[in-house]
Amino acid sequence: MSTGAHGNRPTRNQQREAARAKAKELREQQQKHDKRKKWILQGSIGLAVIAIAAIITMVVTTSAPTTGPRPANMASDGIVLSGADMAGVLSDAGAPGSDPIATTPTPGSSTVNIVVYQDYICPACKAFDEANADTLQTLVEAGAATLEIHPIGMLWSKSAGTEYSRRSAAAAACVADFSPNTFWKVNQAFYANQPQEGTPGPTDEELAALIGKQKPENQSKIDKCITDKTFIPWVKQATDYALNGPMTDAAVASGSTGVGTPTILVNGKVYSGSIVDSKEFLSFITQVAGESAATPTPTPAAG
Repeated sequence: MSTGAHGNRPTRNQQREAARAKAKELREQQQKHDKRKKWILQGSIGLAVIAIAAIITMVVTTSAPTTGPRPANMASDGIVLSGADMAGVLSDAGAPGSDPIATTPTPGSSTVNIVVYQDYICPACKAFDEANADTLQTLVEAGAATLEIHPIGMLWSKSAGTEYSRRSAAAAACVADFSPNTFWKVNQAFYANQPQEGTPGPTDEELAALIGKQKPENQSKIDKCITDKTFIPWVKQATDYALNGPMTDAAVASGSTGVGTPTILVNGKVYSGSIVDSKEFLSFITQVAGESAATPTPTPAAG
């Protein structure tokens, strides 16, 4: 029997080996194809991320102001309170982004200049206020001192992401701008209602309502100022200026180049005593006043 061409056909083993080789070749080609797709996809994603980041950076850079308007009546970055009504001393706002103008005590004056750098969420600031607010108010109302309050946003990260420190300082600046004679009452209300560190703190609406209870002038303007976050950029700038120096007063002469909260100065000299001992604080004021040939009178009853 003749086999003809059948005798030249591959054996079954040869067929299986050929099939395996072909399958391996196809798998390798598919793997290379998959790798190319993966590289292309990763590259596309990477380029997209870079593009998105560039867009975000451009938007933030162009839309988020690094400087903003300065509040009126805070030429030094602080508001000066003076006289029987704890009235705010008026001053021009100055150009947006401009440096503060330091308050300079008059040499030989019988009135001492007391400066307080504070943060409204700072527990130590509240402790200082509770211990010394009556002393400060008595001295100012008697004409023996002026009180210069600098609200800063040093502890902006201590309020569960709401930046209460900055928002409250900006709200206080709105009061200084539109109702300076109410500032002291608002200042005390903020401390009386101080939130704990790590909590969100009052909302902007709640801050506006709290200010409203103090019967300020221009309430609607204050509300809009808070809602628009008008002075948030200024708070950031004032805080940076206070923390990194030079400070906006004669404290530089005392060797200080920045502040913590609270930082208290009397005629430019840094107070380093107990913040909760009103007798010690009053003694320091009297000592500094004496060095300036001015003893503050009358002496308030220390609590």
